[in-house]
Amino acid sequence: MQDKIRGRIPAMAAAAMLLGVAMPAIAQPAAAPAGQAASGFAIAPQPLGAALAQFSRATGLQASAPAALLEGRRSPGASGNLSAPEALRRLLAGTGLAGRIEGGAILLTPEPRAAAGDMVLPTVDVGASTGGGRWPSRGFVAEASAAGTKTDTPLIETPQAMNVVTRAEIEAQGSTSITDALRYTPGVISQYGATDLRYDWFTVRGFTPPVRYLDGLRLPFGARGYSQPRIEPFGLERIELLKGPASALYGQSSPGGLLNMVSRRPSQVAQNEVILQYGSHDALTAGFDSTGPLDAEGKFSYRLTALGRRADSQTQFLDERRIFVAPSLTWRPDAQTSLTVLAQYQRITSDGGGAPQALPVQGTLWANPNGRISTRRSLTEPGYDRYTGEQIMLGYAFEHRFDSVWQVRQNFRYSHVDSDSQRVQAYAFAANQRDVGRYAWGFPEISDAFTVDNQAQADFTTGPVRHRLLTGFDYQREDATYEESQLTLLRALDVFNPVYGLAVTRPPMANRISQGRNQAGLYAQDELRFDRFILTLGGRYDWATARTNNYTVASRTTSVIKQDDGEFTGRVGLVYRFDNGLAPYASVSTSFQPTAGTDRRGAPFDATKGRQYEVGLRYQPEGSGIFAAVSAFHLTQENVLTPDPLDTRYSAQAGEAESRGIELEAKASLAERLNLSLSYAYTETEVTRANRNAAGTSTLGKQLPFAPNHQAAAWLDYTFNEPVVAGLGVGGGVRYIGASYGDANNLYRANAATLVDLALRYELGQSLPSLQGAQLGLNVLNLFDKEYVSTCISATGCYWGARRTVLATLKYRW
Repeated sequence: MQDKIRGRIPAMAAAAMLLGVAMPAIAQPAAAPAGQAASGFAIAPQPLGAALAQFSRATGLQASAPAALLEGRRSPGASGNLSAPEALRRLLAGTGLAGRIEGGAILLTPEPRAAAGDMVLPTVDVGASTGGGRWPSRGFVAEASAAGTKTDTPLIETPQAMNVVTRAEIEAQGSTSITDALRYTPGVISQYGATDLRYDWFTVRGFTPPVRYLDGLRLPFGARGYSQPRIEPFGLERIELLKGPASALYGQSSPGGLLNMVSRRPSQVAQNEVILQYGSHDALTAGFDSTGPLDAEGKFSYRLTALGRRADSQTQFLDERRIFVAPSLTWRPDAQTSLTVLAQYQRITSDGGGAPQALPVQGTLWANPNGRISTRRSLTEPGYDRYTGEQIMLGYAFEHRFDSVWQVRQNFRYSHVDSDSQRVQAYAFAANQRDVGRYAWGFPEISDAFTVDNQAQADFTTGPVRHRLLTGFDYQREDATYEESQLTLLRALDVFNPVYGLAVTRPPMANRISQGRNQAGLYAQDELRFDRFILTLGGRYDWATARTNNYTVASRTTSVIKQDDGEFTGRVGLVYRFDNGLAPYASVSTSFQPTAGTDRRGAPFDATKGRQYEVGLRYQPEGSGIFAAVSAFHLTQENVLTPDPLDTRYSAQAGEAESRGIELEAKASLAERLNLSLSYAYTETEVTRANRNAAGTSTLGKQLPFAPNHQAAAWLDYTFNEPVVAGLGVGGGVRYIGASYGDANNLYRANAATLVDLALRYELGQSLPSLQGAQLGLNVLNLFDKEYVSTCISATGCYWGARRTVLATLKYRW
């Protein structure tokens, strides 16, 4: 079956790329609506993409353009009793674009240049729109995203809950990791104390996303998850989280949600930035970001982002050294075509193994007669624990518009991740509650993956209904090799009075796992707009195959497991937009996720399946800088592994888990000086079907790990404009993380924690004009240095949360 899939893939890819000429029957736009007559317009100044979307709704004309053409452009707005052509002319004034209405659609082209060699640059209002890039944002407030639909769709029209963390919010809160950047997002819980230097671990609505996406393409994961890349937030424009099942567009994924990160891309407006940071644990960071046009005509633009970091950590013997470089180049031969080449290289080395070792529950979560175990305690042997991770990515994003109806896109990326870990870990705690038994092991993993996503989009009208039809085919191939050493038992360590100095060598290999995985999917989606209704219909069929070879050194034998999953998933969503900015929505979506392993008969497991029902209400008045949303969801996952009642040494797929709750989020960026973020999540999870294990216990009725019932956060950020304190910015936030279990049997419950963060910044140019563009900032996470246990996954698996972290930043932009 695997060979058959491989044979069909070239033909399927070719068919997907020919969709632009294979569907002429629907490619004819209908006659222009009667929107040419004079009517009242009230379109406020805002990013051009959002202004055109409002103009389209008011006139019934189809507005669609390549994202590269709208990048960084801001419309002055249009108000009054105007004809559609006149309103369009006013919307485009000063943007460097000209527009005309033709066949019911709006066609945009660059304005003619005043003289040969002159270049018309887009206007940019840095104060109002800090997002820039492909999808502009206003401070903390995002306006559109492609993560939910793979098209440039306003967030208010996406029929599933979405959270977006913009560049401005990442910087204001001093986030140095993806986990940090998501800490004010409802329904997202970081795992293991957010202190891992290798990976970002978190759950969404009670489920852990096994893979992440970068620029809409799936990132590698490896055979056991150790060769997944860590994405540097300094190289990102934004972070997007689509809640609930997303398989209708992306294929195999967690039912809880899908995380997509958007890279910084070349801009046609020259911008430069240099940062220097110093903070807790001798953390020293230097970075720069430079972008702009390469030629007078603006056909070529570049971006180069780089960062270097060296730091210790709150855990003894654990440090980090990181290098990140991300060059990119965009070529725009004409207004209808763009090609962006994106690359990045990152290397992380860490003495101490890349993450704190797990600690015993007595002395952390539970009382210990000997006292509390220090948050700095390390169980390692200095000189043994080590982590190295190297990742290389190279890809491109291509767009071309044929006419007012058809456009095609192709995104491609090759990824290579090479990780090597060797660590000392605890396995038992002695009766004296002092001595911990330890073992040493090593587990390197290498992964190579390439992913391609082909899309054809048609914007057309049939009668009173406007369509945005998306069809696509994507494919990913990933090959990974994971090796695991034997375990070497070490002498016990007194966790209250440790004596280090034991010589440890890496044990020999015990087994090797080689795995090849394929995913191929055909999908289609139609966004139908009728009056104020937006109906989204989507479906996808996936072919997912895997071959896993497990070689055991002791027996010199290799076991082979072949998996072949095929699944149809879909989504139906309906949104209604009121004039006052309210937009209620409802949706049903499904997911599937292949499950590794075999049952007691040696048969591979079927994929788990998820289904979500969601209703919500959004509020985003046009041009207001306010976005608020509330959603209620009921999510079910089937085919969950549970002990086989006939032989509990094995698993069977008779389990089921549910997650239901309510989430609220509100963000505002007002008067170009005030940014606000509020969130709350109530999540109720339960295992609704499960068998008993060999000990006679069951997880039936238990809560899912890392899923607190309550979570809340608030952040307020204000920049003063008064004469005495002009240029001073003050920000602060409070986070409440409810109590949660870290294990499936609900034995270890981490207590709730309330944490306070602080941010200060000052524009130095307010005092010294010669320093215009320079900013001095200070961020403090966990301001009151609260000591808390983040997670306990077992009796010797507890993790301290991050203690107070101070970071001073000197930034210069020009």
